[in-house]
Amino acid sequence: MKGLILNQYYSVGKSFWNYIALSVVITAILLFTQNEMLMQFAAWLPLFFMVTPALEVLKHESMSGWSKFVLTLPLKRREVVQSHYLFYSMMIVIGIVITVALFMVADSLIGQVMTDSAVNKIMNGVGIVLISGLLNYPLTYLLGTEKSDGILVFSIMAAVGLFLLSSWLFEIFLGAVSFDALQGMNLDKLFSGSFLAVTFVLFMASYVIALQVYKRKEF
Repeated sequence: MKGLILNQYYSVGKSFWNYIALSVVITAILLFTQNEMLMQFAAWLPLFFMVTPALEVLKHESMSGWSKFVLTLPLKRREVVQSHYLFYSMMIVIGIVITVALFMVADSLIGQVMTDSAVNKIMNGVGIVLISGLLNYPLTYLLGTEKSDGILVFSIMAAVGLFLLSSWLFEIFLGAVSFDALQGMNLDKLFSGSFLAVTFVLFMASYVIALQVYKRKEF
């Protein structure tokens, strides 16, 4: 497993460091504008940037012939799929660390940055990239890496769309629940926490689907 993950890192190592540099510079600029809308992008940008190399791995493996060679090694297909999901999860964690670190630095310099609202935005961003991943891997295994660029664009658009749909449905839910039942609750945190929890469960479920697709795939 360690070897598989290292191979993925080496295949996108240059992109990985470029995206780190971009995420730090652009996010820092957005944070120091102190614009509410730009703060939203600042909470999401490092996450989107950091998962992009992980999604590029399948394309690089196909172009290099690794996707066929790995099947000749004493490895189970389950381990190959696990390594992809684990590498993606590691990129999410790195994105979270970068985001939180930048928000804390900005908070110490200009104040009122690392707020409850910012934490909610970060949780929403994690949920969105989880949706992107849970769509991307099964679809790429199924349709092939030659369509990976289109799948990447679709998965990101679908993830943002599902986030907006979830937000809308949550507002409808609030309208149907009595005010007394929600009194004293932080509704934004309730939505963000629920959204993150649901997307995490779906991400884990997508591993099972992706594994079944990969097992049936012929190279």
